[in-house]
Formats: sequence, structure tokens, C-alpha cells
Amino acid sequence: MAVAEHRHTERGMSAGEHDKKQFVDFVRIHAISGKLITRDDEMKVLKEGITRFGMNLDEATGVLLSAAADRRIALVSQAEEHLATMLEQLVKRSKIGQKEFDDVCAVYAKLTNGILPTPEIRKRVKQMVQERGCNGRRTHWLFGSRKWFKRI
Repeated sequence: MAVAEHRHTERGMSAGEHDKKQFVDFVRIHAISGKLITRDDEMKVLKEGITRFGMNLDEATGVLLSAAADRRIALVSQAEEHLATMLEQLVKRSKIGQKEFDDVCAVYAKLTNGILPTPEIRKRVKQMVQERGCNGRRTHWLFGSRKWFKRI
């Protein structure tokens, strides 16, 4: 029995459990600067979980989600999934009103623990709206404009 394996079994922890605990610590360190993990950081963390800690993708994702929930770390990917559902409900005839847009931005800020600045949130939400082939609604029924949406 190797020395490292012997240490793991002495503490009553298998090698897989020890790797998972180390991976949880790795996730926490990755979010130490703030309580937010971006999509790029999430991909890096998952790659490390697979390569360095010997997990498969499902295990690494499960540990990442669990660690994020336990430590109240926001994941941008989860926030954007929730917003996609919200946008499906709010967009009518491929257009979104200014109030609804602001509501979506407020929810995005809440889901990301208020870490992202408002202009960046507005740009990301606008990008999500445009990816769905939608646009801003006029501010008034007849003579209104979409300048509010174009200015973002």
C-alpha cells in the first residue's frame, strides 16, 4: 500500500472523497475575489476537476453546483438559464418593453449577488434578447422610439 493511500484510509476518507474535498476547496479559491463564477471560470474549474482531480464531467459539475450552493457563490450560467425562462414569458411578438427589460436586469443583478456593474448587466441582457431574435418595444404606442434599447 502506498504512503498516500495509507494516509487516506487512516483518516477514514477514500481517495475519491479526498479529491472531491480538494475540488470543493479549489472552487472556493476560484471565487475568493468575489461571490461570482463566470462562464469562462466555470469551464476552467470543470476542466481542472476532470484533469487534476480525476472526476468525470457529471461528478465535477455536481461538486461545483453543490459547493456554489453551500457557499452562496453565484454562477453566471445558472443566472442566465433563469433569465432565459423569464425572457420567454416577458417577450411578446418578438419585442420587450423597457419596464420588463429593467425587471430582467434587476433579477440578473440579484442572481449574481450584485457583483456585476449595471452597464455590463444591461449589455448581457440585451445580448440575450437579441440572440432570441427580439428587439426593444417602442416607449409609446404611436410615436414612441426604441432609443432606450439602442443606447444600451
